[in-house]
Amino acid sequence: MKIRALAVSLALLAGLFVTKRAHADNSVEVFLTVQAPDPKDPKQAGKAPTIEATIVGGQKTTVDKFSLSTTNQNQKVVIKADRLREYTEGKETIAIALVINGQEIWIGNDDIETDENAKYQGVLKNLEAAIDKLNLGAAGPAGSKGVVVSYSQGAEIKVPMGDLKLINGGALGSQKDYRGKIGTDMVQGITMGLAELSKVSTARKALIVVGDGNDTNNEAAKAQLADLKKQANAQHIQMFAIIYKSAVSSEGAVITTMIGNAKTVNSIDGINSELNAIIARMADRYYLTFQGFDDKQGLGLPWDAKDHDLVIKIDQTDLDPVTMTLAPKWEPPKHSGFPWLAVILTLLGIVLLFVIIKVATKKKPEPMPMPMPMAAPPPEAPKPMGPSKTVMIGAGGDQEGFPIVGWLVPLNGVNAYQTWRLKPGLTKIGTAPPSDIVVNDGFMSTEHCSITSSPAGFTLHDGGSTNGCYVNDKKVQKQDLVDNDVIMLGKTNFKFKSIN
Repeated sequence: MKIRALAVSLALLAGLFVTKRAHADNSVEVFLTVQAPDPKDPKQAGKAPTIEATIVGGQKTTVDKFSLSTTNQNQKVVIKADRLREYTEGKETIAIALVINGQEIWIGNDDIETDENAKYQGVLKNLEAAIDKLNLGAAGPAGSKGVVVSYSQGAEIKVPMGDLKLINGGALGSQKDYRGKIGTDMVQGITMGLAELSKVSTARKALIVVGDGNDTNNEAAKAQLADLKKQANAQHIQMFAIIYKSAVSSEGAVITTMIGNAKTVNSIDGINSELNAIIARMADRYYLTFQGFDDKQGLGLPWDAKDHDLVIKIDQTDLDPVTMTLAPKWEPPKHSGFPWLAVILTLLGIVLLFVIIKVATKKKPEPMPMPMPMAAPPPEAPKPMGPSKTVMIGAGGDQEGFPIVGWLVPLNGVNAYQTWRLKPGLTKIGTAPPSDIVVNDGFMSTEHCSITSSPAGFTLHDGGSTNGCYVNDKKVQKQDLVDNDVIMLGKTNFKFKSIN
């Protein structure tokens, strides 16, 4: 069952973060934050910003079931979450002010009262056991704080503001500590609790009031509680209240003037159950990290300092889009491409070295006897030389010449910088077999085009594709290719390379 999300406040450092919030429905809240790279960390130099997501009240599953998507240049970009942290692993520290009714009868006096007719069991023993069971020290991230305030005739601090783990059952004291306490000055107790919360700077703050819901002067308390509600809302304090009536409690519950969703319980055990539910609701959140650019895909979010709709998917469910500004500006680094020149020069160097070694080790022939001198015939006039013509040696690969070799290298998309060698004769290119080169591009056809290899060179033929073929930004049906041509098929750019 989904639990209604609670309003939260994220403490953000100015200049480092931009936060947006969206409600997927009445049960899920989404907070997105842009985290800029740390300029002091050399490992983050040149990296894209990241997206930090806080999910309140959302389904909990494994990290691989979360994704973040948007549109970049009319192309859908989907980024998988690379980290999932539980609430206690996050940085949203919390301060909790627990304000309890300290009246003797409500607390209980059966351990110290000698008059059987004046004995009341009260809630203290069960409340102490419940707080110990809650293990408040583990109810928030490291650095979380807590304070306990008791009210009766006036108010007092039972546990000063400090580490949240200091709030345990024993810290509430014994029945003897509440002996002779009369009155229910709840307004004073809440005022003191809010004042203690205002002294700390945690990311979240919560007020929990446990009592019979009334004040010594209910009529005056209504206006006072309305003002306290405004103060609490201004500090983004979450407010909870548990109402339990003792034997001497009056009817009604003025606390609802401030905390409309106060829960009324009919037993001491009901207090324990409701405290557990409150802590669970405050901890019903987790955190996701999404990289701003996926190096493996060669795709990322458009960091152009403009507004974009971002959608988080949990398993198979898309949450409502969150519109936020993707800033600071960032562009992926430019790749210099495959070092073809270095490869070619290396191969030529190896061949030249082989030739030099072959010549140096070749056995010299025996000298021929000197021929008898003969009259030399008159020299023949040289024939005129016709126009020279480039000849492709060893077409198809023979025993004596160099083979004709061609490659396609995608410059973007999921196959970026993978090298495909073209087959002798016909090579088909498309998104699925029977194509020889299969490319994962939704804008290409199944058999998009083909490239033929012949002694004359390489020629591209459009195979009747939907989106056409482009060579050096020009749409073509048939085109002879030369080294370093740029071919665009669908949304994928290829560099054509050849060795003739």
